[in-house]
Amino acid sequence: MLALRLILVLVIVASAGVIALGEMKLKPHLDELKAKEKKVTEDLKKEETERTKQETRAKGAEQERDAFKSDLDASKKSETDAIAAAKAEKDKTAAAQQATNLAKQETDAVKVRSGDYFALESLGLTPPIIRIIHTALPKATNELKVLKDEQRVLMTQHIKASGELQSFLNPKGAVSLPSLSGKVLAVDPKWDFVIMDMGANHGLLKNGELSISREGKLIARVKVSRVETDYAIANVMAGFKRSDIQEGDAVLTPSSVALPPQK
Repeated sequence: MLALRLILVLVIVASAGVIALGEMKLKPHLDELKAKEKKVTEDLKKEETERTKQETRAKGAEQERDAFKSDLDASKKSETDAIAAAKAEKDKTAAAQQATNLAKQETDAVKVRSGDYFALESLGLTPPIIRIIHTALPKATNELKVLKDEQRVLMTQHIKASGELQSFLNPKGAVSLPSLSGKVLAVDPKWDFVIMDMGANHGLLKNGELSISREGKLIARVKVSRVETDYAIANVMAGFKRSDIQEGDAVLTPSSVALPPQK
């Protein structure tokens, strides 16, 4: 029993020695780990402090940025307001200038009308007389137009009668025509005659000779066989046809001098 206790004591002592020896061997490592832990803790604190400083600086920069943006927006608004005010002022100036020019034009017009009024008054054309003339003028103009129409009709009848007389006295000869120009309305190639947009009202006469051209080149020569008020029929003269006649070809008087009779 005593021996068992002695053995137990020895075991305990040996274990304590082993533990002490282990502690002696592990102590440097433990101290190194503690130092590293301390350094890491200090570094973390430094980083946290630096991060706090950076966050503070970032917030300050954001505040400065927001303040700058606010100032910039205010500056832009002020600039926009200034431009709008300048434009409004310019528009007012332009409107005032336009009103001034209009007033000047009206003043000049009044001066001209006043000058015209005094000039007419010096000729005895007072407003009552001008009103009388203004009332009578349309009637006189209409009467003049009627007289001119009658004169034109009488002239046409005279030319037609002269042509008929000349055709009667010289049935085979050509008659003199006034200066005329027209165009071909229709063509009959089988019977070699054309219809023209000229007639007695234009001074055209029976037996009158006309030239037909296209683009300035002579196509044929025709002799009037029948004359109506606004159109006439003419036959193509033998030996004077250089090309086929077409609708729209020009018709004109070759000469206002009487042509010699055909034999």
